Amino acid sequence: MLTKEEMTSLIWLRMHWESHYTVSFEEGVWQALPLASPGEILTSDGAVGLRDEMKDHFAGMAAKARRP
Repeated sequence: MLTKEEMTSLIWLRMHWESHYTVSFEEGVWQALPLASPGEILTSDGAVGLRDEMKDHFAGMAAKARRP
């Protein structure tokens, strides 16, 4: 069962990243599955850590897309 803080974090992450990642929290592990690269899984033991992982991953994908 999720705490109120975990539920709030899960809702916030989903709301802000839903068009790019599928976000979940299961058995104490935060996960994000990139919609653009389904073979990858981003994980963290905290919501803030997962947010940072998604930001870095998204920035990396954007940088690759801009390269000629």
